[in-house]
Amino acid sequence: MSSSSKPPPSKPLAISWVLATVSGYGIYGLQILLQYLKRGGQAKDFILTNAPSVTSLPPLAQRQVEPVFELAQKIHGFLKDNPSEILAFKHAVLHGCSSDFSGFAGQDRVWGEPNVACAAIEHLICTPHGRSIAKGYDLFIAISKWNADYLKSLDVGPVHLCYQGIDPTLFHPAPGAGFHRDRFVIFSGGKFEFRKGQDIVLAAFKIFRATYPEALLISCWQNLMKPDVAAFALAGHCDTVPDAAPDYGLQTTEWLLRQGLPPDSFIDLPFTHNLLMPTVLRECDMAVFPNRCEGGTNLVAMEAMACAVPTYVSYNTGQKDLVDLVGCGALRTQTAVKPSISMDTVADWGESSVDEVVAAMEYVYHNRQTAKADAATTAERMKEWNWGDLNEKLLRIVCE
Repeated sequence: MSSSSKPPPSKPLAISWVLATVSGYGIYGLQILLQYLKRGGQAKDFILTNAPSVTSLPPLAQRQVEPVFELAQKIHGFLKDNPSEILAFKHAVLHGCSSDFSGFAGQDRVWGEPNVACAAIEHLICTPHGRSIAKGYDLFIAISKWNADYLKSLDVGPVHLCYQGIDPTLFHPAPGAGFHRDRFVIFSGGKFEFRKGQDIVLAAFKIFRATYPEALLISCWQNLMKPDVAAFALAGHCDTVPDAAPDYGLQTTEWLLRQGLPPDSFIDLPFTHNLLMPTVLRECDMAVFPNRCEGGTNLVAMEAMACAVPTYVSYNTGQKDLVDLVGCGALRTQTAVKPSISMDTVADWGESSVDEVVAAMEYVYHNRQTAKADAATTAERMKEWNWGDLNEKLLRIVCE
C-alpha cells in the first residue's frame, strides 16, 4: 500500500471469540488482527477477550501479535475469576453470530460501541428470542451474498458484505513433493458433520474407485464434536458416523475402514495446522466439496482453489459466490435436503448428486491438462481474495 493510500489511524478494536489456527472463525479473527497491525494499528489497542489457541505462527508474525496475546491471557483470566463482571468498551467489538443470532459462550459479557455481528448463519431461522439478540447489534458483517440477503430480509440493522479470504503467501500454485505420483489423489476437507457432506464424498469415491483403483482419497475431517447420525441416515449414504476418539476428535480412519475402503485407498489426516495445508493440497489432483450448506464461502475450498487444485463445490448457499465470482467447478444438481428431528431448518440447503460428483472426478481424471489449466486461471483470480484486501474493507467499516 502506497503512502498516498495509507489508511487513517485505526481506532481500538476487540474480538470476543477465540483466535486459532485449526478453525474457520479462529483463522478469520487471526487474519483480522494481522491486517489491523499491518495497517498501522497498535498492539495495545487490539483486545482479545479470550485466550488464543494459536500453536505456532511464522516468527515475525508471532513477534507482532505477542503483546496482544499476552494481554488476552490477562483479560481471559479476569473474566474467569470474576464471572459476574461485564466488559464495556467505547469502541467496536466483533462477535460471532450463527443461526438464530446465537454466538460463542461468554460473548454476552463483552460489549462495545458499536457491537458488530460477524455472521456465519447456516439455518435460516429467526425466533423472537433470536430477534431480541439481534437488537443488541449495531451492524452486521456477512461473509456471503446468501447471508447478506437473508440478514437484509430481516431488517435487523445495517448489513455489510465482507468476504473472507486466503493467505497468498501460503496458498498459491507451486510444485508438490510428488509422494503419490502413481495415484489419482482426491482431497476432501472440512470438519466431519452432516452439513459438510462427507457421506456424499464417500459414496462417490467408492463408485469412482471401483473403476479407477489407483484413486486415493485424502481426508481432513477431524472435529471435536461427534456428529448426529440421524441426518446422515436420512440422506441414505451411511447409517453410522465416526466414534469419538479416546483423547479428543473422531476415529475417522476406523470409520472409513468400516465403510469398506481398503487401508491403501485413503489417507486420513489428523488435526492439521493451517500453515501445513498447502503442502497437502499441492499433492492433490482435485478437491471436492459437496457441502449441503455454507454460511460463508468455504475457506478450505478457497485455499484449494488458490493452490490451483481443480475444485468442485456444490452450487448452493454461500458457495455459489465461488462459482459466480471466481469460476470454480460447480455441482449444479441440488435437491432438497431431508430435515431430521435434530435439524429441522434446512431451507436453501442443497443435496448434491453422487452421480454428478463421480462425473466430476471422471472429467478431471480424463482431462488433467485442461483441468489444471482452468485451475491455474482460477488461482490467478483468487489473488484478489487475499485476507489483507478483504479485511481492509471490514476494518474501514468498524475502525474509522
